[in-house]
Amino acid sequence: MRIALFVEGSAPLGSKDHCSRLWNGTLLPALGRAPVDLVVPIGKDAISRLRGLRTSTSAPGLDAKIQALAAREKLDPGADALVIAWDLEPIDRQQRRCAWDEKLGLYRGLAESPLLQGSGWARDARRRADALERFRGRAPRGLNHSRVVPGSVLALCMEPMFEALLARDGRAVRRALGLDADPPGWPTGWGRADLRDPSAELLEPAIAALRRLRPRPPVRRHIHETWANAKDEWGEYILRQLFTDAPRAAELREHPIARRLAHLLPPAS
Repeated sequence: MRIALFVEGSAPLGSKDHCSRLWNGTLLPALGRAPVDLVVPIGKDAISRLRGLRTSTSAPGLDAKIQALAAREKLDPGADALVIAWDLEPIDRQQRRCAWDEKLGLYRGLAESPLLQGSGWARDARRRADALERFRGRAPRGLNHSRVVPGSVLALCMEPMFEALLARDGRAVRRALGLDADPPGWPTGWGRADLRDPSAELLEPAIAALRRLRPRPPVRRHIHETWANAKDEWGEYILRQLFTDAPRAAELREHPIARRLAHLLPPAS
């Protein structure tokens, strides 16, 4: 069984695949999980287009991306597995924020896609959509028991977004970046559960504050771009540093996003 992980992130730039490094090189090993065979960056538009919602680009839908990857990598829908991880936070602020809706829409979209018709992935997506429908209106009862198996499609809607993993402790992030004190313009509100967009509200201004410092902090020798232009690169660097701090690493592993990943993906051998 091969596993393809579709995740919100940036496409490789030349030989530098920061998205793959973030997931396969840093996060999954730190969670005790085996690297996946393929890390495929997608945008939220791929999910929205699959669900028939308004999109901000002309990017293809997730089903088209799956079809293209399967053809290119010779994936077998009966033997290989798909994991799709994306942010809950919608592009369109008028959309209702509901992880249940997003997961159901994704599974229904894959099940009914003419591009995947008759495939093992479409059948598994339909089965999971039907199972979700049976729980409509019920309160969540804890961790989902689903795990990756041959031919499976598993959805992980990250609430509110992946960057919530990084934004729990501002002092820890500051130390991870090699700073001894908060620089001018350092944001407040770290760890707040009500933040819809910790990427824009915390991490982007934090990196902007760091970039204004003179002399330049050592991390600037490794990462030259802004947060907006290098989210995967900055995210991987911060995450790697946080996992070297035992108390922070323990907190990261208990985050709902990390716990779900550790549950559904196979352990490292």
